[in-house]
Amino acid sequence: MPESIMLKTLIEKLVAKNLLQNNQQDKIIQTIISKQQQVKTPWFINLLIGCGAWLATILLLVFLFAVELIDSPTEGLAMGVIFIIGTIALQHTKINNIFYEQFILAIHLVGQVLFIVGMVNDTNSLTMGAMATCCLEIVVIVVYPNYVLRFFAVLIATLSILILFYDIGFYQGVHILVILMATTTIWIWLAESNHITNKIMLNLYEPLGYGFITALQLILLISILPYNDFIPPLTWMYSTFGLGVVLLALEVHILSINQVSPSSSKGIAILLASLLPIILLYNSPGIIAAIIVLLLGFQRGNRVLMGLGVVCLILFFIAFYYYLNISLLMKSISLISAGIILLVFRFVFLSIFPLQTEAKLIITKKLKKKI
Repeated sequence: MPESIMLKTLIEKLVAKNLLQNNQQDKIIQTIISKQQQVKTPWFINLLIGCGAWLATILLLVFLFAVELIDSPTEGLAMGVIFIIGTIALQHTKINNIFYEQFILAIHLVGQVLFIVGMVNDTNSLTMGAMATCCLEIVVIVVYPNYVLRFFAVLIATLSILILFYDIGFYQGVHILVILMATTTIWIWLAESNHITNKIMLNLYEPLGYGFITALQLILLISILPYNDFIPPLTWMYSTFGLGVVLLALEVHILSINQVSPSSSKGIAILLASLLPIILLYNSPGIIAAIIVLLLGFQRGNRVLMGLGVVCLILFFIAFYYYLNISLLMKSISLISAGIILLVFRFVFLSIFPLQTEAKLIITKKLKKKI
C-alpha cells in the first residue's frame, strides 16, 4: 500500500535521527494502519447517544434517591462499591455500543461519588477519604479501559492528594507534587514511540499524558488566585526553580537528540535564554510549566500540546502582568523592555542559528507572492 510505504519512509528518517528505535518500525506501521481502517461514527451522533445515556442514568439515580435507597453513609459506601465493581465487570464484556459504554461510565462515576462521600462520612476523616480516593483512582486507571475515565481519574487523584496535604498541614508538599507531575509528563510524551508498541501503555499513555498536563496547570492556577483565607501561604518560588531544573534537563535532552552539544555556543545560548525567565519570573511557576508543555508539543509535533501550552502561557502571563505591584507607567516600561529583550534574542539566535539557504528562498518567494 502507498500509505505503508510513506509511513515506512518517514519512520526510517526518524530512526536515522535517533528519534525512534529500529526494532519498532513494523509494529508502529501496523498500529497506525489498523487505526486508519476503523470506521468511525460521526461525532454528533456519538454526542447525542452519550447525552441519552447520561440522561437515562440521571433518571435512574433520581428514582433510587426518591425511594430512599440510601439512608446512611455506610449504605452509600456499600452502594458505591457495588456500582464500581459492577461497572468494571460490565466494561470488560467488550460490547461495542456507545450508549452502553456511556451508561456504564455514568453509573461508575456516580459509584465513585457515593464511595468517596460515604468513606469521608463513615470515617469522619478527610485524610482517610483522600487516601482511599487516591488508591481507588489508581485501581480504576489500571482496570477500567476507558479513555475519558482514565483522564478524569488523574484529576481526581490529584485533587485528593491536595486535600490530603491540606488536611495534614503539609502545604509545601504541593511543590513536590508539581515537580513529580512535570517529570512524569515529560517521560510519558518523550517515550511515546515506546508506548505505542507496548500492550500495557498503548491505551494508557494518552489519557495519562493529557491528564497530568491538565492537573499540573490546574494546581498552578492556585498561584494566580487572589489571596483568601482558604488558600494556605505557599512559596511558589520552590515550584518555579524546580520546574526550571526540569525545563533545562528537557532542553539538554532535546539538544542531545538533535546532535547539538549543550556546551557548544548554540547549546549555551539556548540554556541561558531559558535561565533568564526562570530567574525573572521566580514567583510564576505557571509560565515555566506552560513553556515545558509548549516545548514538548513542538518536540513531539503534537498540536494539542502546543495549543494547551499557548493557552496556559497567555493566561499566566496576563495574571503575572495584572498582579505586578507597580504603577501603570512601570508596567508599560516593563512591557517595552521585554519587547526589546525579545528582539535582541531574535537577532542573537539568527546569528547563531542561521536559516538554511532553501528556507530563505522559500520565505522570499512567499513574500514576493504576497506583494
